[in-house]
Amino acid sequence: MIARRKTTFLADGAYLFEDELEVHGVVGAKVITCTAWLLELFDLKAGAVSFVSGGREVRATGKCFGVLYPPFTISLPSVENVTGRLVGVAATEPLPAGLTGVPTMFETTFTERPTGVAQALEIVRRGSNHQSVALNPKPSLLSVRAKKLIDENYLSYPSISRMAQRLGITHEHLSRQFKRDFETSPSTYLHQLRLADAPLRLARGEEIVNVSQDVGYNDLSRFYKQFRKSTKTSPGVCQSLMKPNSA
Repeated sequence: MIARRKTTFLADGAYLFEDELEVHGVVGAKVITCTAWLLELFDLKAGAVSFVSGGREVRATGKCFGVLYPPFTISLPSVENVTGRLVGVAATEPLPAGLTGVPTMFETTFTERPTGVAQALEIVRRGSNHQSVALNPKPSLLSVRAKKLIDENYLSYPSISRMAQRLGITHEHLSRQFKRDFETSPSTYLHQLRLADAPLRLARGEEIVNVSQDVGYNDLSRFYKQFRKSTKTSPGVCQSLMKPNSA
């Protein structure tokens, strides 16, 4: 269970949230980012956080650590019997050149609320023992090329079949290889990518119909269906949960 305590927008437009963590057992999730990046800062009292990366487990070594999820990345975190505190910052401002382009876990002593994007990025730079937690650090060239095509054209709803033709392979071969590398099909990744930025837009108070169109769904009912399938809740409930509060 995650009991949200505080959500707010910082002066530079970054979205900040603060949660108390209480998770019993093992809970995993797939994190897919679109144009927004996410920084999470953990201060654990008990339990462990780990990632599946390249078929092996990468586990946080201390109780205070951070995780940066850059744009257009896939990772597979899990939490086990965790209690503690989590502070997060999400923003669409481009990451500066030279900063990691892959999901990265690092040690840090900073567990307070960042004041904005600049401080959030400085926390990453000053962290130690950086290690990649990308789901697959070494995907096949075919999957890299296919993912790049999806990332660059996700709003226009690219046809996976036409994409396969462009790459000179069959749809079936592309789907098999992509799923082998990223544990999801190209079509599923496309939908998850299009929905990845929707919660942040909803938190900003944007109208649901506008969010639907902005992420490439002209059919509102299809947006609702895909959103519920991906997040297990509705856009309206998500907007209520994520809107700034004074807790």
